[in-house]
Amino acid sequence: MAAVVVAGPMGEINTRERLLRAAAMEIARHGFKGASLRGVAARADIRAASIFHFFPGGKEELARAMLAHIMDTIATRMTPTIDAGSSLPPADLIVQCAAELWDFMAEHPEYAGALMREAFQPDEEAIADVLRENGQRIVALATTYFEAAQASGELADFNVQRFLFRLASYSITFHASPTMRSYILGAGYSERDEREAFLESIREEVGRGPQQ
Repeated sequence: MAAVVVAGPMGEINTRERLLRAAAMEIARHGFKGASLRGVAARADIRAASIFHFFPGGKEELARAMLAHIMDTIATRMTPTIDAGSSLPPADLIVQCAAELWDFMAEHPEYAGALMREAFQPDEEAIADVLRENGQRIVALATTYFEAAQASGELADFNVQRFLFRLASYSITFHASPTMRSYILGAGYSERDEREAFLESIREEVGRGPQQ
């Protein structure tokens, strides 16, 4: 089906992407069980019936597509960095990967919100498997590179999976929780400064070897 471009609160983006982003907003707010196609349609500024033209399976198909889109985009943004980064010191490449994840979450806080809701408190096993399968693919990609660098002595020895969990958890939580950010960091915090501080902490951590 050809993409249909419409104008509205989300700007000039194709209808399918509007629905994915609207679904993320709805699920971030209500969870999968509480989300409704009517709510998604309102956020996307289209008729609810139009959703079935793109997602005949309704809410479950839409939610699965939204989560798969998030994970595919993360993998797509990280893979060129890893593939093209063979000439970089591993610690620098890891910082670049962290920056890609951070920037994607900053560009799409609605996706961060949906991930935090469904990854940390899944409502439905039928969509949780999308996160599990795609998440394992991304972890495998990163782990392969990390462990090869460790084996060659280019990177300190540390538990890769625990490091990736901390990296993902902070990136997602920071962008999904603006209220918590303001409570803890204060009203005058700078997102740019926080990004730089985050990347510097990653650089320091991989330079000395993260704590087990």
